[in-house]
Amino acid sequence: MAGRRILSVSANTRLLVTRNETLSLAGYNVVSPHKPEDTPELLARSHFDAVVIGHSLPPEIRAKIIRAARKIAPTVLVIFVYVEPASGEEPLADFSVEVSDPVNLIRALEAPPK
Repeated sequence: MAGRRILSVSANTRLLVTRNETLSLAGYNVVSPHKPEDTPELLARSHFDAVVIGHSLPPEIRAKIIRAARKIAPTVLVIFVYVEPASGEEPLADFSVEVSDPVNLIRALEAPPK
């Protein structure tokens, strides 16, 4: 999936910048909204191959964004990323990925859809 467009969303700027740099170095074209709530608008305006949503977003905002993504872009891959096991999985996402090793995210992006 290298070279494809990724919409990367987080409430934690430090984590977002690190994730986006990692994805860019792996060959992805990464875009992030100014605010997580702007995600649906970006999805409506541009094509993205995947949406990566960080654990720093509160569960209710994550759910709202994922539901909007499914409505606007039904085929987009949704990946929830977390560092601490306490963050758990996101049942609305296609994949929930522990990213203390960034390679895990790259593997999820390259995996075939469910």
